Amino acid sequence: MRPALAAVVLALAGCAPHFDLGGGDWAKPGAQVQQTTLDETECARLASRAYGTPDLILGGLLDVGRIAVQESRQQAAFDGCMTSAGYQRAS
Repeated sequence: MRPALAAVVLALAGCAPHFDLGGGDWAKPGAQVQQTTLDETECARLASRAYGTPDLILGGLLDVGRIAVQESRQQAAFDGCMTSAGYQRAS
């Protein structure tokens, strides 16, 4: 991979919402870890695209509030997606 491309990929990775996709936070009877991780990945992809908020380009405290709202909505969308796929939070 070219160094410039690697730098761009790493920079964008820091901007993505952070969902725990280890396959251990959600449980579904009969689902293996690989399937759970695949479903978590798909739900994370859908959630990250569903509730993005516009960048206000103002920065500071306004961005803190915007990002908090965005992450809360994305987490709710992720949880809803996993629940609708038949998963329950593992205890």
